[in-house]
Amino acid sequence: MSRKTRTPIAIAFIAPAFLVYTLAVIYPLVSTLWSSFFSWQGIVSGDFVGLANFNRLFGNVYLGTVLAAFWHNVYWFVGIMVIQNVGALLIAYLLFTRRRQLGSFTSGMFQSIFFLPAILSPVLVGALWRLLLAPTGPLDSLLVALHIANGPVPFLGDPTIALPILISVDAWNWLGFPLLVYLAGFNDIPPEIIEAATLDGAGSWRILRSIGLPLIVPALGTITILTFIGAFNQFDTVYIMEGLQGSPNYSTDVLGTFFYRLAFGTMTNAGVTDIGVALAVATLLLIFLSAGTVIGLRLVMRRIVQF
Repeated sequence: MSRKTRTPIAIAFIAPAFLVYTLAVIYPLVSTLWSSFFSWQGIVSGDFVGLANFNRLFGNVYLGTVLAAFWHNVYWFVGIMVIQNVGALLIAYLLFTRRRQLGSFTSGMFQSIFFLPAILSPVLVGALWRLLLAPTGPLDSLLVALHIANGPVPFLGDPTIALPILISVDAWNWLGFPLLVYLAGFNDIPPEIIEAATLDGAGSWRILRSIGLPLIVPALGTITILTFIGAFNQFDTVYIMEGLQGSPNYSTDVLGTFFYRLAFGTMTNAGVTDIGVALAVATLLLIFLSAGTVIGLRLVMRRIVQF
């Protein structure tokens, strides 16, 4: 088959997927970007106003709230990297180094146990943990019974610990995914490299630092980028466990809940919306995530080329 014949066939196969991708992804993104430059009366667009929505976003009314929400997303990203990804890396390495002692069945069972929460909906996980952490709930009752606490502990009502608790819940929910990715990366390392390092007297931590981590750079980079995107798209866990206001006192408010309040209002503020500013938030978040993802991919590719 000639090259001229293959080209129309390839286009015919790609065209349906490209059309679906355009309608489902490209059009909504372009529409959001374009709509952020218009004024809005409820859900009806008005005149073209240029950067007026962005100016109002960074004005006195919204600036403090959007900056606080942004930093909460940053803390979320850092927390997930430390709690979830480092924890998953250590567990994956432990399963990798102990796979012979554990056997395939036991190793697979541990992988299934760690991955089990990841198949649950974040809404279900948030609702479950909200019940567990409620005053006089199971965890609170256990702490009182063990004389660790003298009374109800406001896990979700204390502004100093509410955000770390939500981050920990999210890390527990998704721990299994990076664990399997890291484990797959470790399993792709040629066994002779590990054996040679062991014969040279290298311990487990030295092997992890000098061999394991450099050789699973693609897995590390992929998980870091996905964590970055997920942290700044966070909404479900906060909404289910602390509500649209990011209680208590906006201490768990993130850009997702801030956007939702602007776009759709709240139960106590029904009809009080600002679609234009909400679209400005979505536009800036899209630009920020796109730039961060591109930079992350370039760094990962550069690191891969070095090896």
